[in-house]
Amino acid sequence: MTLSPRAAAFTSIALALVYGVILAVLKWVPRYDCMVAMLMLAAVFRLLDGNPRRALALHAITQILLVSFLVHLWTLGYEGRNAIVGGILPVSDSNGYYDDALRLVFGERFLEHSSKRPLFATVLAGFLRLSGSSLRVALLLFALASAWAVARASLEVWRTHGAKSAFVVYAILFFFERRWTGFIQTEQLGLPLGVIGFVLFWRAHARDARGTPGREREWLVYAGLSAISLALMARAGAFFVLPALLWWAARPFSGKERLRVLAMGSAAALAPYAVHSAVLHFVGNGVTFSDYPAIFYGLVHGEDYTYLFQTHPTLAELPVSDRVAATWKIVFDEARAEPLQVLAGFVKSGAGLFTSPYGMFSYVWTNPDDLALEDAAAVRAAMASDGLLGPLLLWRRTFGIYSLLNAGAMGLLGGAFVLGALYALYVVFVRARRDPELSLLRHAMAGVLLSAPFTPPWITSGQQVQTATLAFVAALPAVILGSRRTWPDGASPRTSADAQRGAAPNDARRSRDPLIYVPAVFVGVVASIVAWMRLWPERLPVCAAPGEHLVLPFEGTAVEVEPERSLRFRGKAISDLRFSLGYLGKHNPEIADSVSPYVQAGTVYVSVFDACDARAKIVIDDAHRVELAPSWRKLEATPLASPRVLHAASTSERAP
Repeated sequence: MTLSPRAAAFTSIALALVYGVILAVLKWVPRYDCMVAMLMLAAVFRLLDGNPRRALALHAITQILLVSFLVHLWTLGYEGRNAIVGGILPVSDSNGYYDDALRLVFGERFLEHSSKRPLFATVLAGFLRLSGSSLRVALLLFALASAWAVARASLEVWRTHGAKSAFVVYAILFFFERRWTGFIQTEQLGLPLGVIGFVLFWRAHARDARGTPGREREWLVYAGLSAISLALMARAGAFFVLPALLWWAARPFSGKERLRVLAMGSAAALAPYAVHSAVLHFVGNGVTFSDYPAIFYGLVHGEDYTYLFQTHPTLAELPVSDRVAATWKIVFDEARAEPLQVLAGFVKSGAGLFTSPYGMFSYVWTNPDDLALEDAAAVRAAMASDGLLGPLLLWRRTFGIYSLLNAGAMGLLGGAFVLGALYALYVVFVRARRDPELSLLRHAMAGVLLSAPFTPPWITSGQQVQTATLAFVAALPAVILGSRRTWPDGASPRTSADAQRGAAPNDARRSRDPLIYVPAVFVGVVASIVAWMRLWPERLPVCAAPGEHLVLPFEGTAVEVEPERSLRFRGKAISDLRFSLGYLGKHNPEIADSVSPYVQAGTVYVSVFDACDARAKIVIDDAHRVELAPSWRKLEATPLASPRVLHAASTSERAP
């Protein structure tokens, strides 16, 4: 039986809804499910291949899936590796961005954390101000933008190369986004901006393939460079992609025309840095990318970024600008003394893109259940009793058979993606090195490969640093392996009648692609947010005495401990909270130590903003002493293991 296009579209959406219920409501599969999810997506793409309603359906499906991740997180209370309390209260890096966004809302400047990458925290501040400080609304808006990006990139590849290639792109972006949905991270801004750049370049390349480049191609390229550059300002990554793509854009020209394109493209790529610097000037208090010198030092020594402060502890006492300068001096002095050590660090980092579990493999593999194997003593005991199968049996005993099978499927897919990418690189750079159909991917991947030695995956997770360029990386094996073309002969890889029908994009019938304007509109929005926050901030009350706490509770972030699991966003089961503290304690022991003694029915954890030091904090109220209405009040509280966590003693109402 063949379904009509409308019936097929509705069926595909229904499949996503059913999966959303299984994941978020029934919780029969984990967030990082790799078996049922892949079967569902394969069915969706099969139903939508050749379907004129596929764009609307795929956007709806992606929105449903990402909202399901939000509901899963907000009702279960944890995801695994990301630091969070009760599914909503941010910890670690996320708390730094949240803290600074609230500071901006109340007229203060960013501290060092968000000053490194001020664009994301500025947008977050705008979302919080517009939503009445609702963190859930802000996270939902980021999730919807990312869902659009995942679907849009896949549809673009679908139009030119068919359903199989689109499926690969969608899967990689889907794996990426489910890792960050619901969390305050710069990836939530970097991915949509990077995808906009990818789509613009993909459309420019389509014009080359049709032999009708024209001035429209140039505008696509300039806007694409600006979008990718903005994405890299929001989430630093493979910066060498910018000159590589600029050279790709200029290659078809010669003489003065080539120089003109290079000049215009350079201006388009550099303009976002000027925007970034202007935002930092008006709202920040630090140095752009101030964390990179420590990362580079770790790269050279094959250590973590914290190694710098282990070997030079006095650097931590310096102001950030002096610390950055001093660190670079140390790096250059050591590089001159031991140049081979630097070279070895570059080789290890570059090779790590393919060999490290935090490189390309991590674009697929994200499995917090591997916590089962992090206890070395338990693993040794399992091997002593069960031999080589011991670790697998330990995993099954800890998390169940589905978790073990899911890990196996995810590992196989991750390995297949790495091997597919390596083969695709061989095709692009060797076997089909002169094929014009692959020129865009060839230049984009050259930029990624040149950047890899500077982004050590054991420090900067490979998935994170590829945020702005992930669509290009996903498209590489998708295009090469998703087509039936025999390289390097034959026509462009279009494997279905659907791709053939979509060969001429809609932008051929209009004078200017609307996506061209998005980077400029985004800059205008950021400028408006900055002006709004600096000229008309929310007013802070004045603290009367040192050590006083005048706090504004955000009721929407409240987490109340309950005996059993429910579907309430506020309620969290005792067992789930206690289980999540095992993840949290690994990298944030002081937060776990502060929270864990009060995990008992009735305790409320809530985010507040303290006017006395202009910082966001978590208040623990185990005796219902804190009124959560949105008004300023004096809080008597005791700091716990973390000074950012307070145990409430009493509160009194105070007018703002």
